[in-house]
Amino acid sequence: MRERGSVSVVVAVALGMAAVSAALIGDLGAVAAGAARTQAAADAAALAAAQELVLPSDETPEEVAARYAELHRARLVRCRCPPGGDDVTVIVERSVTLPFLGESRTIRRAARATISIDGDVLGLERWFLSRLACLAARAPGIWVVSGLRTRAEQARLHREKPGLAAPPGRSQHELGLAADLGFHWAGARAEAHREAADCGLVFPVPHEPWHVEPA
Repeated sequence: MRERGSVSVVVAVALGMAAVSAALIGDLGAVAAGAARTQAAADAAALAAAQELVLPSDETPEEVAARYAELHRARLVRCRCPPGGDDVTVIVERSVTLPFLGESRTIRRAARATISIDGDVLGLERWFLSRLACLAARAPGIWVVSGLRTRAEQARLHREKPGLAAPPGRSQHELGLAADLGFHWAGARAEAHREAADCGLVFPVPHEPWHVEPA
């Protein structure tokens, strides 16, 4: 009986340790997922603020960055987005709940977006390029900020921005069949979205209104 009781205690301790380990792993997973989502929020906020510098509206770049951060359930901490500048740096934060530890953790991430005026069209498929030319004719004031990417470039982007960039092998950018657009003046983005279907194009990602692909 004594040996049987000892075995029961050992089994109970082992099960308890396993449960604690599983709970800790769950909290670690929540932190990792929160970090990825926070980085995605920072990336989106930086890109949106950079677009606002190029195409001013009734919002300031900082207000636009804050709005895009909130869309990703994060809060803008800082936006270095000077009027007339050519790059933006943002810092955002997001709270993550850790059930096992019974607390929340605040995660901060930063992102930078540089404004490029030249069109990056080298390597895009000719027929896709012709559709972009159709769109440019119907919606003047657009240019290609980012076009073809190599597998290595996509892998690097995915490592740096896992919440925003697709994994290598799953991005249309690698095939020369996707472009991230810039818009020179007010109304250009809305006009491009209106005319896209007639040119055989689509903007498939709601929170990335600059990303265009063949329909």
